[in-house]
This record gives sequence, C-alpha cells and structure tokens, in this order.
Amino acid sequence: MVRIGITCSERSDENGAMHPDIVPYVEAVRRAGGEPVLLSNHASVDEVLASVAGVILSGGADIDPRRYGGRVEHARAQHDRYSRDRDDFEFALVRATRERGVPTLCICRGIEAANVAFGGTLIEDVREEFAERYTIHHRQTYENGLDRADYAPDHDVTLDPRSAVARACGATRLRTNSMHHQALRDIGDGLVAVGRTSDGVIEAIDATFPHPFFLGVQWHPEELDDEPNRRLFAELVRAASSARDLTGRAL
Repeated sequence: MVRIGITCSERSDENGAMHPDIVPYVEAVRRAGGEPVLLSNHASVDEVLASVAGVILSGGADIDPRRYGGRVEHARAQHDRYSRDRDDFEFALVRATRERGVPTLCICRGIEAANVAFGGTLIEDVREEFAERYTIHHRQTYENGLDRADYAPDHDVTLDPRSAVARACGATRLRTNSMHHQALRDIGDGLVAVGRTSDGVIEAIDATFPHPFFLGVQWHPEELDDEPNRRLFAELVRAASSARDLTGRAL
C-alpha cells in the first residue's frame, strides 16, 4: 500500500486520539487505497520524502501574512494562531516535492502555502477585500454568525477543461464547500489559476513546471463524498504508486 504523508497542525487531541481536523484526510486517503502518514512539523524533509510516495498539504490556520508582505492587521487576523514551525516545514516540503517530482495535493491552507512558498501572495480576508462584490459565503460560518450545514456544498467552481485538476476530477464544473476567508492574490512562480467561483475567487491551480501530479484546490474535497472529489485522492494515490514503482522503493 502506497504511503501518503499528510501535514497538520496537531496530530492528536488532548486525549491522545487522532485530532478530529485530520480524520477526514486520513479516511479519504484510505478510501483511495493509500496508507496515510501524519507528518510532524519538526520532521526532516529528506526523511519524510524517503518514507512517503505522495504528500497532502492540508487545511488549517492562516499563514503568517509577514511571510508574503501582507497586511498584519485585517478583519480576521489570527495573531495567536500563526505557526512558524508549520509555515517553515510546509514551505520546505512543497519546494522539495516540486523539485523531486513527488505527487502533491494542496488543500485549502495547502494551496495558499504552496503559492506563498513559490513567491505568491494572498488576499488577507476575502470579504473585506471584495466588499460589495462579496456575493458568495466562502466561510463555513455565515457573516451573521450562523453555521451552515456542516461542510455542505454551497457554490460552484468552474475549471479550465484543459487543466490537470479538471482531468483528475473528471469534471469542469462541480459543487464545492467553503471553509476559507483567504484566497490567492498574486500567483506564485510555476503555478497557474485553473478554477474560479462566479465572484472571481481562485479555487484551483495547476503546475506549469514538469511534474507527475501537482494540484491545488481551495475547497475541502476530503469532506465531500462524491465522484469528482473522491477522484482527486484516487489520482494522487495512483500517481504516488507510479512514482514508487519507478524508484523501486517500497513506500
């Protein structure tokens, strides 16, 4: 079974059980036929990539805006939640998976981390930035404080039919969920926007550099049990299996 590394802020909760935020990623990898491996933010990137054949950069708290020259003060600044260790680890990891051709799927914070790691920037808060153009609730909680149905699909994303994301999903338009208040602004080196919502928020990226599998999505496919989103994980596992077979390593 091919091993897929998953980044996270916390691997376990206060009771020693797997942290609930990471459970959906683990289950999605298992459904796709992979073996999930939770990664420590203090691990050596070389050691990680010697032990896994694919990587998922998962969701989580905001990246410190000082990492991309962003505004430190904004509507939903998370001063007490920034993680230097996670930022450092994920930036180094995603640069290494790019360089070494390790299949990589970047989800929510993950797409933002990849973009910043490659020199891009972020919209610090979409609602604050868009003002009257904010027509889609991109957060799991409505602006009046009421929760939506848990992780329910809420809006469409349109994908470039020529994109690797569209091929992986087997669709060019899909209903997605939202749990983000930030989004990509300037696109990093080697990336291209290939999916957007009707209000113009970038929701998917492809790599322009040669790579067997390097995709990013702003939504949370691990929370959606439908064919396009299951396929994202299946294609990651397939690409990782092919990469493992080429190296001959039992990952």
